[in-house]
Amino acid sequence: MSSDVLLILISFATSTITAITGIGGGMILIAIMPGFLPAASIVPIHALVQLFSNTSRALFGWRFLHWEFVLAFIAGSIIGGLVAAGISREINLEYTPLLIAAYILYTVWRPKQVFRKPLKGGFVVIGAIQTGLSMMVGATGPMGQAALLRKGLQRDALVVTGALMTTFTHLIKIILFALLGFSFVNYWQLIAGMSIAVILGALLGTQIRHKVPEAPFRLLLKWVLTLLAIRMIYLTLF
Repeated sequence: MSSDVLLILISFATSTITAITGIGGGMILIAIMPGFLPAASIVPIHALVQLFSNTSRALFGWRFLHWEFVLAFIAGSIIGGLVAAGISREINLEYTPLLIAAYILYTVWRPKQVFRKPLKGGFVVIGAIQTGLSMMVGATGPMGQAALLRKGLQRDALVVTGALMTTFTHLIKIILFALLGFSFVNYWQLIAGMSIAVILGALLGTQIRHKVPEAPFRLLLKWVLTLLAIRMIYLTLF
C-alpha cells in the first residue's frame, strides 16, 4: 500500500472520529503526517484537508449551529492569522513536528480548567489565539471546543459549532500560506483524495454519533494522541 493511499484511509478514519466526538481527529491526522510528508508541507496540507472535513461536518449538522459564537471567533481569527504569518517566516520548519507534538501533549494532559474566569473579549480572543497558534502547530480545534463546552452546549451543537469555527481557522491559514509562497498544486492528487475521504468520514460520523459511547472513546483517544506525539518527537530528533 502506498503512503498516499494510507494517508487517505487515515483521513477518512480521523474525520469520522471528529464527527463523533468533536475533537481528536485532526490531531491524530497531523500527528501521523510526519514521516509521510516534508515538514514544511505538513501544516498547509493539513489545513486544506481539514477545511473540507470541518465544512462538511458543519453542513451536515447546520441546524445545531450557534452563530453568535462563530462571528466573534472569525474576527479574532483574522487578527491572529496575520500576526502568526509574520512570525512563521522566522521559524525553522524542520522542527515544526516538535511544536505540534508539544501542543498535543499539553492539550491532552493539561488540567481540565485552564481559565477559572472567561477571557475578556470572549470568542474574539479565542479566535485570535487558536488561528495564530494553528499557523505553526496545525490542529488547535480543542481550544475552541473547550470554550464552547464552558457555554454549556450539548453534543450536537458543540461538534457543529466547533466545526464551523475551525473551518474559518483553516480558511485563513490556507490564504496566508498561499501568500507566503506554499504551492498546494504540487500535492493536488493527495489533497483531493484526502479531502474526499474526510467528507465521507464526516458523513459517517454524523450518522453514528449517538450510537458510540463517548467516555471510553475519549480515553482511548487520549492515549493514541500521546503515543503519536512521542512518535513525532522520535522521528524529528532521531
